[in-house]
Amino acid sequence: MNKHINIFFIILVFLFFGCTEDIPDKLDKSQLPAPPALKVVSTSVKNGQEINPEYTISVSFNNYMDIINMEISGVKGTVEIDPTGASATFKPFSKLSDGAYTLTVSGKDEYGQEVGPTSIIFYVKSGIPITKSLIAYTSNLDGDYEIYVMNTDGSNIKQLTYNFSQDTQPAWSPDGKYIAFSSDRDGSYMWNSDIFVMRSDGTGIVNLTKTIGINEYSAFWSLDSKKIGFLSDASGSEDYYVMNIDGTGVRLMQDFEFLDFAWPGVFGDYYIYEELNGNYDIFIDLFANPKGGVNLTKHSANDRYPTWSPDGRKIAFVSDRDFNNEIYIMNFDGSNQTRITYNNADDNHPNWSPF
Repeated sequence: MNKHINIFFIILVFLFFGCTEDIPDKLDKSQLPAPPALKVVSTSVKNGQEINPEYTISVSFNNYMDIINMEISGVKGTVEIDPTGASATFKPFSKLSDGAYTLTVSGKDEYGQEVGPTSIIFYVKSGIPITKSLIAYTSNLDGDYEIYVMNTDGSNIKQLTYNFSQDTQPAWSPDGKYIAFSSDRDGSYMWNSDIFVMRSDGTGIVNLTKTIGINEYSAFWSLDSKKIGFLSDASGSEDYYVMNIDGTGVRLMQDFEFLDFAWPGVFGDYYIYEELNGNYDIFIDLFANPKGGVNLTKHSANDRYPTWSPDGRKIAFVSDRDFNNEIYIMNFDGSNQTRITYNNADDNHPNWSPF
């Protein structure tokens, strides 16, 4: 009996000491799977774009960055890196003069991968609006909820969808080509809410989810405009899902994918949101390190559904302070709250186009 125990003990010792050379104390980055190809996925200024001298110039990457370099030809300034390490903003020491500039972006991620340099030529022109973007929104002006777009001063309203169902929650793709939205228009799917996508002019509407008895809503886009995230009650609770722009590849969103998406309410270091404070108000807080939030609207009415302008200087939101829901805009510090829609309808869910 003792002989068998001794042999068993010797085998255990051999296995332990004989194999430990092949077991590393800890994994290093060289042993991990190859990271995704690093790239610049979004810049706030596009090639050939004319911008106001006060336009905010920012850039986003598809991975965490250890180093981010941003240079503008002939301009001195600093680069402020977002706490997530995936985006940065260029802050010039003085206002840009009118003329042509070249933005050059490069960097290195946590794996040592290098990106760039990538160069974009843009033009500064005094007197033009800070943004030429549009605001998409929902309104029941024609009796049911439809998707509309308008200029940021409320002019040139254009209806994009026409049906007897409820089209809501428009979301622009970062490249400006498409608008995703929620709708119960497809009666063959038991009147539940599906995610649809259309071109930004309202043409080419396609139902992407086509589920039976399941609600999909609150669409948002990946930074490269190739995927759509959304909420679904498919599991019986509310979960984040992701799919390709054509509706294929539907699956639960993974934690590592969160930085690949343009999250509603997030701009650079900041996050805007609505909160019930006796009534609903709009608050702003640091995204990565919340401090409790600052009330921007401070009104006795309900102020909801905030959305950033593409340069981060303005916020559009909904308020019932004039007895029905209308669209307002304000500066990012809460000043100059201005109504831009005037009707007896219910206007909701504003979403600013990317440029």
